[in-house]
Amino acid sequence: MKRKSVQIRKFMLIDSAYKSRILRGDKVTTIRYGDYEAKPGSEIYLVITPSDTAIAKVRITRVEKKKVKELTNEDARLDGFSDVRELVRELSKIYGELYGDDEVTIIGFEVIKRFEDGIPLKWLKGLNYREPGEIARLYLENKEKVNLSRETDFILRRIYNEGLGRAVRTFGPKKVQQALLKAYHVLYGAGII
Repeated sequence: MKRKSVQIRKFMLIDSAYKSRILRGDKVTTIRYGDYEAKPGSEIYLVITPSDTAIAKVRITRVEKKKVKELTNEDARLDGFSDVRELVRELSKIYGELYGDDEVTIIGFEVIKRFEDGIPLKWLKGLNYREPGEIARLYLENKEKVNLSRETDFILRRIYNEGLGRAVRTFGPKKVQQALLKAYHVLYGAGII
């Protein structure tokens, strides 16, 4: 029985241990056990676990299927490892023992936008995968068409001017999330998004 392929559409989970390598540009691929489908050219969020926080928006550059025995030192280097032995050892820790004929999918990506503060995945989902900064900008550009409370307006201005992290530190995550959801819904209701 052939295993179903995994579709990557909006985001891809990655262990938080790789966060700095990715943001430095030392890791530009992720190698997954099994059959993964992603469209080269598509833009998705990289979400680190276990915190489920988006750290970057990336563009998929390539998707390649290989058997474990076909992996090269170059594949390992692009994935942030020194050689293929280290790579296979790490993959085996994640997926259990791998054999030469096991299939892996190499997904290449380039970081197009970093999120210094990170964006909780559940917030992105609630905003239909629109970034908080974009919601704040659209709200401010269309303020005369939508009506929100002074507090919500204030929070959205803080997000726009100083970033999500500052807003969360000032108002707390719950109020910031509520302000973003309110803004999203009024912008959606007004046909702006």
